[in-house]
Amino acid sequence: MKLSRPAWNNVIIFSVMAMILLINVANDKLFPGTESGKTGQEQYILGDKSVILAMTVAENINIKRLGTAWQVSPELMSEHVLEQMMLAWQQSTGYLQDAPENISIAPSIQVRVSLAGQALEQQLKLYQQNDQLLIHNQTTDTWMSLPHLIYPQLIPTEIMGS
Repeated sequence: MKLSRPAWNNVIIFSVMAMILLINVANDKLFPGTESGKTGQEQYILGDKSVILAMTVAENINIKRLGTAWQVSPELMSEHVLEQMMLAWQQSTGYLQDAPENISIAPSIQVRVSLAGQALEQQLKLYQQNDQLLIHNQTTDTWMSLPHLIYPQLIPTEIMGS
């Protein structure tokens, strides 16, 4: 069988495409839990590499980015505590989970977050449980479970006391 040079190029191109498809299918079969939105998958609270522009906690505490610094009103906490709080929001991860039962009667804290590059602000409800912190992202209707110890980093005692 004798093929011309352009015909051999087409054979090579289609062979490479077939190998890429084969690798993708094999990857999906070997690592099935890597798709986003799966229960038990670890992810950032606000998404990977999200930039917070503004945050409102419990409807009366406003935090805004001013260049590389943060401003809170009313002034409830030191700059250091505020910086640590915002760092915790950007770097904390939790595990996706199904919606818990009977959570509607539990007390919660409402948090609204404006992110760079997103038109809609993220509306979150934080539920403090005995052994975990549950976060319901009302914008995406997803639930996330975090260790209970992260709660004071996300919502410092200065805010909880107000």
